[in-house]
Amino acid sequence: MITVRTTIILVCFIGLFGCATQSHSSSEATFTGKYNNGDLHPQTLYDILLAELSGNAENYQYSLDKYLKQSELTQDAGIAKRAVRIAQHLRDTKALTKAVKLWIVAAPDEPEPYQLLANILITQSKFSEALPHFNKALDLGQNKVLLMLSAQLKKMSKADINAYIDLLNDIKVKKDIESDKLVTLAILYAQLQEYPQAIEKLESALTLTPDYPTALYQMAEVLKSLGRYSDSLTTLDKLLIKHPNDRQFNALQIQLLFSLHRNQQATDKIDLLLKEKPEDSALHNYLGLTALDFNELTLSMRIFKHILKENPANSSPYFYLGIIAERADLYPDAIDNYLKVTTGKNILQAHTRAISLHKNGTDKPKVEKITAQLIHDNNSAKTTYLLMLADWLKKFNFTAQAIAVLDKQILVEPKNTDLLYARAMYLEPLDFSAAEQDFLTVLQITPNNPIILNAFGYTLTVHTDRYSEALTLIEKALALSPEDPATIDSMGWVLYKLKRYEEAITFLSKAFSLYNDPEVASHLIEALASANQIKEANRLFLKINSSHPDNKFVKKARLFLEKQ
Repeated sequence: MITVRTTIILVCFIGLFGCATQSHSSSEATFTGKYNNGDLHPQTLYDILLAELSGNAENYQYSLDKYLKQSELTQDAGIAKRAVRIAQHLRDTKALTKAVKLWIVAAPDEPEPYQLLANILITQSKFSEALPHFNKALDLGQNKVLLMLSAQLKKMSKADINAYIDLLNDIKVKKDIESDKLVTLAILYAQLQEYPQAIEKLESALTLTPDYPTALYQMAEVLKSLGRYSDSLTTLDKLLIKHPNDRQFNALQIQLLFSLHRNQQATDKIDLLLKEKPEDSALHNYLGLTALDFNELTLSMRIFKHILKENPANSSPYFYLGIIAERADLYPDAIDNYLKVTTGKNILQAHTRAISLHKNGTDKPKVEKITAQLIHDNNSAKTTYLLMLADWLKKFNFTAQAIAVLDKQILVEPKNTDLLYARAMYLEPLDFSAAEQDFLTVLQITPNNPIILNAFGYTLTVHTDRYSEALTLIEKALALSPEDPATIDSMGWVLYKLKRYEEAITFLSKAFSLYNDPEVASHLIEALASANQIKEANRLFLKINSSHPDNKFVKKARLFLEKQ
């Protein structure tokens, strides 16, 4: 079979001595079939020459297109591999996927393309689709795929994790990657909080490779999750002897020292790292957050102020200084710090907290002034800030003014579903007919919006006897979002309204198991009592009454039980 290297050499040869087979113009060839294996077709030579010249001129997209075309026609592994490398350079996932699949067809026994395809699919959260390619990559000895799986673990469902556990437990891999497999299994088990199985796999990995850093680190993490902080620290110390400068290991050591209430040692370690790595702003930020997590507010404040001094253009540390001030009940300082956040991923959260810290209705003029300034400084986020203002106004019973704020902006953005939904929820207890119109408008714009379907369906059960209509809406919401506790609760409640008590209890029990909330509990109590399960209803009432005695839904449940 022709290899890409052979072909390129021949291209160079033809470039020097001319093509003896036929001449070509710059137009595309009309041949669209596949070449026979082993054929050295003139169009292949010509396309690869153009591709290489285009690559030299940094016209990589044209080069990629030519290599993909010839990969399909020749089924040559070298040409497909070249297409893969160009697609990787361009970060073109679609083209990379195509090129990798062509590489697999051309060279079914090479491990790298299976690993690449599995990585692509895992990154896209297509875990089931990735599974056979993951399996093949491991079978051929490609252990890099294990790293990608571990990196994407938090995106995986419980079913996905179990599928990979079953595969890894069953598959026999090459001896040199057995330890990697065992560690990956341990990480999967730990994600499911099946810690004994995780420890068993890690012990097996360490039996094979006693000083394996990843296995030791994961063992320390699992022991930490079990609250065995001393054992975790002992395990980690073995790593730090050989890797004293590793950031991840040092970070875990500090967390463990704090967890063991050895705060002075943890603080000394932080100070040492700050001195040893004065330019490492990412490390400083992490250490500041760690100190904050363990309520070492003075230390955390010192670190974040140092970061600000070194890089004044980065306003992100003000967010954490705001949290520190808030924990110290220094609300004016907290608000001031939150409002200084002008960049970074926490900007909206910071401004939301600044507004929420105004805890009295008399703060209304201040909140309105702050909102106006925020809109002036960042007009592109005007709608978000108006929603913040409306939420604050509603919280302090300025409902009419909150609705007026939304009314004004809806005139500007009549199809903004966030504004319409917020107004519907504010109108719902005051004017259900008006709220219903907003719900219907949102559903016209986004007919498969599970939040709106559920909210509208539930409010129908509260304000009307249109229970069959409500059931249809909630059923659709549940199909779109089957694990949402609020929707499961709504389903139970509408079934209760329809006097389908046993079905209602099933859904409400599930909702309460997912979301221990007084309103959900009150729904379940009413369903249980209506199904003559009075003992269970009273038992649940005593439970929520002890934890939420003044809650309005608990009081409602009490009155309902008293009437039985």
